[in-house]
Amino acid sequence: MNFFGFMDETGILTNSQDQPYFALALLRLSDTSKLLQIITSIKAKHKGIFQAECVKNGKNEDFEIGELKFNSLSQNKYLPLYKDIVEACLSYKHFYFSTILIDKKKIPLQENNTWKLQLSFAKEHIKQNCKNGKIAIIADYLNKPKEAPYFEEEMNKIDQVFNACMLESNTSVFIQIVDIFIGAIIYRYKNPDDTKRLNKAPKMQLVHFIENKLEENYRTMQMSHKGNYNNNKKIQGNFTIFGNDFYFSIYEKKLKK
Repeated sequence: MNFFGFMDETGILTNSQDQPYFALALLRLSDTSKLLQIITSIKAKHKGIFQAECVKNGKNEDFEIGELKFNSLSQNKYLPLYKDIVEACLSYKHFYFSTILIDKKKIPLQENNTWKLQLSFAKEHIKQNCKNGKIAIIADYLNKPKEAPYFEEEMNKIDQVFNACMLESNTSVFIQIVDIFIGAIIYRYKNPDDTKRLNKAPKMQLVHFIENKLEENYRTMQMSHKGNYNNNKKIQGNFTIFGNDFYFSIYEKKLKK
């Protein structure tokens, strides 16, 4: 079977106190048309809600929903939009999402060739998550060092990859979906303990929503799991939830010192 693979990353592969984690994620889909139509309808519904609010407040300008990014979720009024999109994704047949994560606090990184390291992570992640089939990789655009190899050329060296390209994330709603999930995972890693104050934040509310939907899927769809998912049901730690038509995985990568 042929797949589309949408990739995004968050954090940097250098030692930074401000960004203790680096993560790379892959959304693998065998068909994009149905999910795209669902998300387009969701965005249209919420645009109508936002537009009505603008009119109510005496603003006549046309409201546009911009790029969906987890880090942009700072107001509660946008939370229903993000929740609807997350629910659509986690309810979608053959939704396959996997993340590789590095805790840089535990493992020091050599900073002389971060691009090469990032390419190697991408290759490894693709090989592990598309063992049976062919995949076209569509990744969020990144500037590469001048003399470094191109991302597309390196990905095309993988047997499972039949083509690859990079796009600006604002042009692909599927790359934006990857950003939402990977952003939520990193946010949970940075905030492992719930507090009353933190739980009011729109970002943490979305994290809880994702965790609750995953638990609902796991329970009602009779899914299996590997790793430590049963410990606390949070999107944190090494675990995989999987069924006939669903896959969600977080893998903590261990680097050689």
